[in-house]
Amino acid sequence: MHNTHWSTNRVFACERAAAWSSINTRYFGRLRVSSLDDEPLDASLDTYDVGALRMFSINAPAHHVARDNTCGELPTDEFYKLVLQVSGRGVVEQEHRRVELQPGQWILYDPRAPYAITNRERCTLLVTQVPRALLSGLKLSGPLAGQAGHDNVAGLHGVFGTYLRALSEQLPSLPDGVGQAISESVMGLLGSTLAETFRRVGEPVSLPSVLKLRAQQYIQAHLCDPDLSIQGIADALRCSKRYLHKVFEADPVGLERQIWSARLERCHAALMHEANGGRSAGQIAYAWGFKSSAHFCRLFKQQYGMTPGECQRLAFDSRRTAVLQ
Repeated sequence: MHNTHWSTNRVFACERAAAWSSINTRYFGRLRVSSLDDEPLDASLDTYDVGALRMFSINAPAHHVARDNTCGELPTDEFYKLVLQVSGRGVVEQEHRRVELQPGQWILYDPRAPYAITNRERCTLLVTQVPRALLSGLKLSGPLAGQAGHDNVAGLHGVFGTYLRALSEQLPSLPDGVGQAISESVMGLLGSTLAETFRRVGEPVSLPSVLKLRAQQYIQAHLCDPDLSIQGIADALRCSKRYLHKVFEADPVGLERQIWSARLERCHAALMHEANGGRSAGQIAYAWGFKSSAHFCRLFKQQYGMTPGECQRLAFDSRRTAVLQ
C-alpha cells in the first residue's frame, strides 16, 4: 500500500530532535514532544491513507508526548485517536485516568482533551485517526482501553487488538485498492466492540452510527455472495429495510450502489494482480458476486473508464515492462 516515509536518519544527529518535532507537527499539530533517551534520536514514521482512516506506523526511542491547554486548536481535533502498542510499553494519562499499555493492547481517546503519553523504552505504535463523523454520537468520558479477560467484551477487545496488530505488519505489502475495505473492516470491528462495551455498563451508543458500521462490516464479509441484498442485510442486523436506508441516506450514493462499488474495487484489484493472470474477467466477476458478465463490464467501465479486459492487459504490460527494465 502506498505510503509516505519519514525518518530522522536523513539528517545530522544534532538536528534529529528538531526534525522529529517537525514531522510530528505536520500530522499531529504542535504537541509537546520530548525524547527520554540520551542517544541521537533515531525515529521513523510511515503514513497510510486507508479509506476514510489515516494510519501511522511509528518507531521511536523512549519519549513523552503531551497536549495541554497551551497547544490551542490542532489538526487532529476532527478525529478520535486509536493507538495500538505494537512493541514496548506505554502509559496514557487523561481525565484523571492512567492506562498502561503492553504489546498488543490498544486505546481509544479524544485528543481534544489534555493528555500525556509516555513510552520509557523504544516502541512501535500503530496510530489511527478516526473521523468523528464515523463515530457520531460517541461520548468518551476518558480513554477507553482494550480489556483482558474471558467474557464477551474482553473477547471482542482481544479480537480487535489482534486484527490491528496483523494489520500493522501487513500494511506495507497490501495493494492500494483495498483501503476502503480495510477501513470498513476496522470500523465494523470497532463499532461492534464499542456497542458491546457500552451496553454492558448501561450507556447506550448512538444506534445509527453503530448500525452503519455493522452493516458495512456485513457487506464486506458477504461481497462474494451473489444473493447479498439490502433485505438480507436488514434481516441479519434485525432492523427494517426502510430504517437501513435511512441510516445511509446522508451518503453521496445509496447503499445498493455502495455494494456494487465495493465489488468493483475487489474485481479491479484482482484483475491487476499477477496471480490472476490466467483467470478471465468473467471468472473474477462471478467470484465477487456478479451474476451477469455484461452487467459487470458496464459498471466496471463506468467506474474505471476502461473494460475489464483492457485493465487486465494494462496490468500485464506494466509487469512485463518492469521485468525488461
